[in-house]
Amino acid sequence: MRGHLGASAAALLLSLVLAGTLHRAAATMTMRLDLAQIVTAADRAFAGRVVAVHSGRDTAGTPATWVTFAVDTPLKGRLGNEITIKQIGASEPLSDGTTLRLPGVPSYKIGDELVLFLAGDSEAGFTSPIGLEQGKYPIVRRGGSSWVIPTAENAGALSAPRYDAHALPAALPLDDFLAVVTHLVAEAKR
Repeated sequence: MRGHLGASAAALLLSLVLAGTLHRAAATMTMRLDLAQIVTAADRAFAGRVVAVHSGRDTAGTPATWVTFAVDTPLKGRLGNEITIKQIGASEPLSDGTTLRLPGVPSYKIGDELVLFLAGDSEAGFTSPIGLEQGKYPIVRRGGSSWVIPTAENAGALSAPRYDAHALPAALPLDDFLAVVTHLVAEAKR
């Protein structure tokens, strides 16, 4: 990492540590969550696709990446047709050569399709998925069908006994996954 970690970035990282949202992913620790915990903790959730990604410095000078998503299926929270989030870090060097890539903080590329469960925005406007990579579920299309693909970071969320999953499937039909999430959102409102 070249450059320095701004005060607001350091405060955000400290708040993540203190909030107990840290599992082992390289040097980052986050608590393992099941899908119900992820859904309940999310401020906003949706199925959509990445339409823009750019990095720079925010108004406080902190390296940041802005990601814009087209929202295809809103699941929780206030969402329009598009949402732009600001995540801490810049994996590509900024004009001054600074890079800041925190282990566990998801990256995105244009065209990615996913179901995303976002934390609320910090005072500095930063957000990230609940449990970092645990709250990001890639969608793939195969043979005319759409599937959610569990990753190493979030596979445990789908194998909880609550969902009667004795063995984790390699892929889940997107419609089935969205139905479970919709049910959990309704359950959390009770």
